Amino acid sequence: MNYVYPKLSEHDLGVVRIGGAGLGNILFTYARALVYARDHEVQLIWPTWPSIKIGPILRREKDKRFYADLFQNNEGAVGGLRRLWLLMRYPHIPEADKELLEEREDVIADFEGFEGCFSDILYDYAFVRENIQGILKDKNRKVLEFDFGDSIGIHVRLGDFARVSEKELAEGRHDSALPIRWYVQILRQLREAAGRSLRAYVFSDGNDEELAELLQMPDVERLTFGSSIADILGLSRTKMLIASGSSFSMWARYLGRQSCICYANQIKQKILTPEEDNFELETDGELPEWTKERIREIFDQKS
Repeated sequence: MNYVYPKLSEHDLGVVRIGGAGLGNILFTYARALVYARDHEVQLIWPTWPSIKIGPILRREKDKRFYADLFQNNEGAVGGLRRLWLLMRYPHIPEADKELLEEREDVIADFEGFEGCFSDILYDYAFVRENIQGILKDKNRKVLEFDFGDSIGIHVRLGDFARVSEKELAEGRHDSALPIRWYVQILRQLREAAGRSLRAYVFSDGNDEELAELLQMPDVERLTFGSSIADILGLSRTKMLIASGSSFSMWARYLGRQSCICYANQIKQKILTPEEDNFELETDGELPEWTKERIREIFDQKS
């Protein structure tokens, strides 16, 4: 029997990782390995989700990004002592050589990194979404019961993102915080196009003072379900998304398949397929005329 292993960071000790990327980025690794295991009839080895990170502690972020309380092995991946035994005993090959799994026996292909984002799994969103929902720990499942109705999801990534000028953002500077007034401007225009004050839910790692201009708007509520994966799923369940340029927002877009609006030159990858009717728009503030009728149609549709 051959296996694939999502190795989520370089320093993986089997029970905990030291450092490594954030949840949005390590989910790319996990999902890629998950889809490959399904398509090639090899077994997935449960990854090492827990991580120790110094940055979020030093920055005093609410989410320390330990990731120990997100998932449980409910979907048949190899776990427990057998998992550790396989990881120590079987030879490992890099993901680039995964074709060797068809020629050899008792080998583990280590899937690593997040380059390419959704390229290999673009059409597998339903399978990936079902798996992620299936492995949620019980404490993270309440988001699946929340009624988002005809709401707008807003993701404001601040935290460790750089504060740069609007010129730098428009030129494509990624991993940077977007102006709060941009979110305010887009939300106003969405409501004008829809013809009513749609409820908006803000998900953010920023503090209330940083978000004040947005939170002071009518029918705007800050929302969290207590974990990063639950908040991604929450954003994915809104009817339209005002997104940040982070992989966190990318995962909400991928799982939700809704129309989204992003800042100019901040979309790292188009996620909707040509067969889908929704749109992915980049703008530095003004919604083009063609979107306004489409926005009315989206919010006039019954959920």
